[in-house]
Amino acid sequence: MTTSRGASAPAMAATAEPKATRRRRTPSAAQLQKNEETRRRLIEAAGRVVGKHGYAGASIARITEKAGVAHGAFYLHFKSQQDLFDILLPTIGQDMLTTISEAIHDAGSLDELERRGFHAMIDHLVRHPHLWRVTSEAELYAPKAYRQHLDAMSKRYVRSLKRSLDHDEVRDFAEDELEAVAAMLMGARHYLITRLAMTAGKPRPVDDQLAETYVKLVLHGLKPRR
Repeated sequence: MTTSRGASAPAMAATAEPKATRRRRTPSAAQLQKNEETRRRLIEAAGRVVGKHGYAGASIARITEKAGVAHGAFYLHFKSQQDLFDILLPTIGQDMLTTISEAIHDAGSLDELERRGFHAMIDHLVRHPHLWRVTSEAELYAPKAYRQHLDAMSKRYVRSLKRSLDHDEVRDFAEDELEAVAAMLMGARHYLITRLAMTAGKPRPVDDQLAETYVKLVLHGLKPRR
């Protein structure tokens, strides 16, 4: 096939100039930092909205309003509301784990470690009361996040117990039993807060007697040594 001027179509295609391709602009360090700050604001806002309205009432509109960002900006950071829920608890829960780690890092004994850890956990929940509802409802609304958070807590607790075991402060337990021990102690703390350290649905400070009762149970159990 030829054109009216006698040149073949393939020849004309070969001589045509290629279309200019648009290069993607690489975000600057300042832009990347701004994006990360906006993402974190959305996560923090989601935590506070869930704390007040529950997951069921944590609409994207409420979250973006709380974060002070445009509604459309939400989708620059998350694919959906559930996408945000799936990272909410592990993200803000990490802050609590860091607080506990800082409180216990130089504890000289098992009883001091448990005492400091218990108080650090309560103090963090008192300062960030929304975390309690985020955690409590996550098993239903964000089960993947809930499991991830529990795994992170368990791994840290097991490492702590392993150090105590190595220093001969944990007796009558083998290393492969420590994960079960950690799970029981985590459950004890959670239920203790639920029963004796809540006011109007929010964690409140505990007195030293309650903390010492918890530590005494951890150290000695119910049956006295002979």
